[in-house]
Amino acid sequence: MEDLMQEYEVKKTKVGEVVEGEVVSIIDDNTIAVFIGAFTEGIMHLDHYTKETGKKFSDYVKVGDKIKATVSKVTEDHIFLSRLNQIQDEAFDDVEKLKEDGTVIEVLVVSEVENNKGFLCKYNGIQAFMPKSQAGDAKVSTKVAVKVIEVEKAKKRMVVSHKVVEQDVYKENRDKEYEKINEGDVLKGKIIRVEKYGALVKFEYITGLLKVSDVSHNFIDITKELNVNDEIEVKVISKANGKLELSRKALLKSDIELFAEAHKVGDSIKGTVTNKLPSGLLIEVAPNLKGLLHRSEFSHNPNDNYASVVKIGDEVEVAIIALDVANKKISLSRKALMDNPWTRVEAKVGDITEVTVNEIVAKGLRVTAFGVDGFIPISEASTERIDDLTKYFNVGDKAEAEVIEINPKEWKLRLSIRRPLKAKERAEYQKYMKEEEATTTIGDVASLDK
Repeated sequence: MEDLMQEYEVKKTKVGEVVEGEVVSIIDDNTIAVFIGAFTEGIMHLDHYTKETGKKFSDYVKVGDKIKATVSKVTEDHIFLSRLNQIQDEAFDDVEKLKEDGTVIEVLVVSEVENNKGFLCKYNGIQAFMPKSQAGDAKVSTKVAVKVIEVEKAKKRMVVSHKVVEQDVYKENRDKEYEKINEGDVLKGKIIRVEKYGALVKFEYITGLLKVSDVSHNFIDITKELNVNDEIEVKVISKANGKLELSRKALLKSDIELFAEAHKVGDSIKGTVTNKLPSGLLIEVAPNLKGLLHRSEFSHNPNDNYASVVKIGDEVEVAIIALDVANKKISLSRKALMDNPWTRVEAKVGDITEVTVNEIVAKGLRVTAFGVDGFIPISEASTERIDDLTKYFNVGDKAEAEVIEINPKEWKLRLSIRRPLKAKERAEYQKYMKEEEATTTIGDVASLDK
């Protein structure tokens, strides 16, 4: 009898105790009986089994099913059971797994927490907290996608983030956009930041860098040239390691390209002397665009030192003789606009020509001959020794002279008045000698001998 009593001895239960039992009866749609080995069967009502509405017990359990529950109340006649704590525990087990897996879930934003600290949300009957810093564009009464970022099962605490999901979606879209972009693509974007070193341009998801050196062909202050929120068209010049380098300059024609569209080799243009170099003069032919007037292109006359004549700031007329857009070089010429009289000179040493005195200097006469400038040294100006040429010559005088030196390449022509005069004297003398010989007889010679 004692053994039988021990076999059928019932357990004593208390409130809060977790028990496991077997469904022995579905009393009605809202009530079941569960054998838990106590003095009486446990009673569980549907609202202590689930928070779902519109259901009945037969939708969830059948006789013989095992159920774990918590003793919520004990009376002399009944033991009342509740499965709500187990539901929460199971739910938080699921939540922990969601956090570990990084699963995206949907929550309902219920209300805003005081002091603007964040929002209270609901997920499968569980309350969750979403900090303001993790809310992104979430609003009250809306459903948003979130990730679980913190779980404290013991405290039944769950923290979620909508911002993390936004960032993940943004990154995914950014990666897709990046893959579609290629070097050389021309894109339109919006300026989101401007600094002295450059600007950030945002497209749909990705942002690229526009360096100050790639904004314009000329130096500019981009903080004044570009504005935040302005739409800008740029070219992708580099794509590497998830980054884009952009250029607006690549879509703009350079100063020399614009110049080349309006001018061609052979054109005569006016420019301003900006600098004097050993090799020649720098001439500004357009804003921010300079060409070189090489000293060899000053004049046909190699003795013409044009650089000593002009000053910085002077306007000069020149011809374009070379236009190299690729290397950004413009070559200019002054002599291309000038006549070269030496091309018509066919004289040679010994030729006799008429000269006109243009200038009298201490060392000789500057004259014009064959349409070019020449020089007669003082020693070649007369058959006599002359110390002061002004006593013998005036500007505009004409005389006959002989070419004694000629070098067209160096524009060098030296002449002599003395030599033609000497030649004439010699000719006269020889003529006289012949006449003298013709009038003298043999008798005259014989008489002279006597």
